[in-house]
Amino acid sequence: MMVRSIGAIMLATVLMVGFPSTVLADRSPSWNILEVVTVPPLPSAKFTLDGKPLTTDEKGVARATVRRSREKHQLRLLTPHLDIPDGSADFVRWAGRGNTDQAFTPSLDSLVIGRKTRIQATFQTIRTVRYGFVDQARRPVAPDRITSLTIRSDSGQHLTLEGVRPVRLTAVRPVLEAGSAVGKEVTYYVQSVVIDGTNVVNAGEQRLVPNRTADTRFVVLLRSVRFQIRDWLFGHRVVTGIELTYPDGRAGRFTSGLDGDVSMENLARGIYQVKTSGPGYSQAQEIALSRSQYVELRVMTYVDMATLAVATLTTLSVLVLVGRRRLRKRSGAAA
Repeated sequence: MMVRSIGAIMLATVLMVGFPSTVLADRSPSWNILEVVTVPPLPSAKFTLDGKPLTTDEKGVARATVRRSREKHQLRLLTPHLDIPDGSADFVRWAGRGNTDQAFTPSLDSLVIGRKTRIQATFQTIRTVRYGFVDQARRPVAPDRITSLTIRSDSGQHLTLEGVRPVRLTAVRPVLEAGSAVGKEVTYYVQSVVIDGTNVVNAGEQRLVPNRTADTRFVVLLRSVRFQIRDWLFGHRVVTGIELTYPDGRAGRFTSGLDGDVSMENLARGIYQVKTSGPGYSQAQEIALSRSQYVELRVMTYVDMATLAVATLTTLSVLVLVGRRRLRKRSGAAA
């Protein structure tokens, strides 16, 4: 009797344990999952899987399920070009499982979908960037003063832009790392800004990341100088003018104030030639305007010339008189 009871209990236990297992086996997943991810994340990218539409969500992900089988499927990208805020995105390649011969085409025609298959559709994004220039005091610099801007990307691309105008720059480019794609932000470094024929920035100090900003300002190195025009002989102030030759060879004339000074602001750092342009004589002087500074210009005025002439004549007269006296003394001594 006891044996029968134990057998009944064991049978009941087996039935209780085995029944749920049988149900779970009957209900085991019979579907495979396809996950399509855009790199970088792009919402509203449109695909079809075997003709059925798929659209990425705000995180750039679209999912579909297919019945488990060994059949091959077709995944097609319907939007190889997408408009995004301030720019656009263009398809580059697929990454992940799939036919490598079709990696750079918008369609994968022989896709095998496993239990969970992840495919990446990579894009290169372009954004429009607006830029301007300010001096070190953050005061705007007139756009018509800018001859060119040269920038270099961290991928080695050099780009020279003339004047100041919006420009379309690569913002994100896909990079394969260990078989998976990542979106890498492109950084640009300012190499030169040319004003008046000379570079007014230090190469590599300023940078631009188009994926993070659509409007930026670059700081340019502008200097001030005060030319002090003085009499060559006496050091008096002289009211006259100067002729300034810029680094690009252009020349300009400027008149001094009553104090004999000419003040100039916002000059591009560089090498200049300067000389006085009024009555008198002065030599051209080269100045390296690497910082704001005072520059003294000496001019030989007509008063200086007359003074020197009188001094010279007086000296010559004295020498002649002294010479005559010496001759007379020698003549007298000889007699």
